[in-house]
Amino acid sequence: IGSDSHPPTGGGIGMIAIGAGGLDVAVAMGGGAYYITYPKIVKVNLTGKLSPWVAAKDVILEVLKRMSVKGGVGKVIEYCGEGVKTLSVPERATITNMGAELGATTSVFPSEENTKRYLESQGRVEDYVPLAADPDAVYDETLVIDLNELKPLAAMPHSPDNVDSIANIGEIKIDQ
Repeated sequence: IGSDSHPPTGGGIGMIAIGAGGLDVAVAMGGGAYYITYPKIVKVNLTGKLSPWVAAKDVILEVLKRMSVKGGVGKVIEYCGEGVKTLSVPERATITNMGAELGATTSVFPSEENTKRYLESQGRVEDYVPLAADPDAVYDETLVIDLNELKPLAAMPHSPDNVDSIANIGEIKIDQ
C-alpha cells in the first residue's frame, strides 16, 4: 500500500477489506456516501526466518508488544521484507487476523510466489494477482522485526499487548 498520506495512483487495482459499522453499511447500500479518513501506513519489515518453536502468532504478539492494543487505530499495517517469503499463507492469515487486536484498520501482506502456490493447491491459481507496494512507497512509521531473534511469546492477562516470553513466564498453573 505505502503512502505519503495520499491515495495510491496508477498501477494495478487492489482490494482492501476494512470493517464498518452496521449503520454505515446500510447507508452505503442505500446509495449514501461512506467516508473514511485515509489511514496512516505502518511498514513492518520482516527479516530472517522463524526459528523452531517460534510461530506466526509470535510475530503479531511482538507487534502488539511494541505498538499496544490502541497502536494500530487509524492505521494499515503492511508487512514486507525478505522474511515475508519464509511465511506460508496460513501463517500470514494468523498475523493479519490478529491485527484487529492492534485496533488496526486492516493488515496486508504482498501477494507473491507463496500466494500463487497456495492458490494452486486450492485449485484457484486463476485467482492469483501479484500485488506489492511500489518500490518508492513512503510510510508513516516503520518497525523492523528480525524473525531470527524472536522467541516464543504469550499474552498474559488482561490484555493482548501484555506480552512476555515463555522463558520469562515460566511454569504457571492454569485455572481455566
